[in-house]
Amino acid sequence: MRFKRDINNILCIWKDHLLRTPLILRGARQVGKTYAIEEFGRQNFEIMLTLNFESDPHYKECFEDPNLSSTIRSIELISHQKIVPGKILLFLDEIQACPKALQSLRYFKEKIPELHIIAAGSLLEFAMQDEEFSFPVGRVQFARLYPLSFGEFLEALGGTDLRQQLHLFGKKHPPSSAIHQYLLQKVREYFIVGGMPSVVSAFLLTNSFLDVKRTQKSIWDAYENDFGKYAPKTQHRHLRKIFSKVPALIGDHVKYSKIDPELPNPSREMKRAIELLHLAGLIHPILATSAGGLPLASGLKETIFKLLFLDIGLVEQAMNIDPMHPGLMAGALAEQFVGQELLATADPFTGTQLFFWNRDQGSAEVDYLTSLNGSIIPIEVKAGKEGTLKSLHLFLKEKKVPFGVRISEAPLSLKDNILSIPFYLIPETHRLISEFL
Repeated sequence: MRFKRDINNILCIWKDHLLRTPLILRGARQVGKTYAIEEFGRQNFEIMLTLNFESDPHYKECFEDPNLSSTIRSIELISHQKIVPGKILLFLDEIQACPKALQSLRYFKEKIPELHIIAAGSLLEFAMQDEEFSFPVGRVQFARLYPLSFGEFLEALGGTDLRQQLHLFGKKHPPSSAIHQYLLQKVREYFIVGGMPSVVSAFLLTNSFLDVKRTQKSIWDAYENDFGKYAPKTQHRHLRKIFSKVPALIGDHVKYSKIDPELPNPSREMKRAIELLHLAGLIHPILATSAGGLPLASGLKETIFKLLFLDIGLVEQAMNIDPMHPGLMAGALAEQFVGQELLATADPFTGTQLFFWNRDQGSAEVDYLTSLNGSIIPIEVKAGKEGTLKSLHLFLKEKKVPFGVRISEAPLSLKDNILSIPFYLIPETHRLISEFL
């Protein structure tokens, strides 16, 4: 089933930019990179030519000759397609299977800058980690794709007009009670379905949570089967242990010894496993900071961090949570949703690093931190509509920050310098802060 991805808008900007270079689209397996690129190509070019180095390995031979003209000629003869710059999008899929193609991107930029070329590869990060690999620094551009955001999910369900309205809700035009409750129900569905494209497609086709769970389980199994592609067998145990534990660890500090207490050196083994899963795009670290000033990384606490999983639907499936559970939109799942939204709606070219505040003395923490106009903005995720905000108020007092943000099921409102933003308006946070404060 076809549905629109926001990355299409970004690719259109890239297509016409004066400083365009070959683009590499990064992201975990099955987040929809190939689909998004090919849809963009079909909509914006006369010709869409895909070279998949895994399914069509004979294309690898085209890049053995260092002469770019010879490479182009070989591709044309094998594909039976003339490569005409300006009329064609050349898509190099699973490019990690052909390192010479990856290295050749610099020559495309230097010798045929008018040719539109995009590359993607789910295991690309591992190829780039190879010490012997020489990457064309400065000759390519990167963008990252995540699972569907809530806004994309809402649009896929047919809510295009309602999604556009999200950009207009604010101090003068808050959502009505009926719209607020409707959107919270859709957020609840997203908590269950998540943003993996094949799962969203299954939900749209059958409207069955059983089919959703089955599709999620197949993705989970596929990820586990991928372990052999980026780690030796000796590390598979650690990868599986981390992979299976992360859903239950969301919201907590990661302690290696608790993940696998039987390991003689859990720090070394678990740290490497986390690095590999991060490279694969399956988990994302949330780093602790003292928040003494900007940039937030200047106050980094290197030994304290949390983990976020790729997709909330997969987390829900792994933890076998009842979709009808009244506390579904709370706790760890709420933190996962907010973090996932912050990642998915950030600039795909620059991305974002997630931080949380951890107090030097005591147990006070604030779930996420962001910045606006040179000021740190603390963001607390609360269960349900109510809940104490002790850590958030403590942060405001200690850091002399004038306001904070609470994200929950509560309606859009401002009280005691705390701006309450409902789950469905997370991408509008900076705009709403400017309007209210």
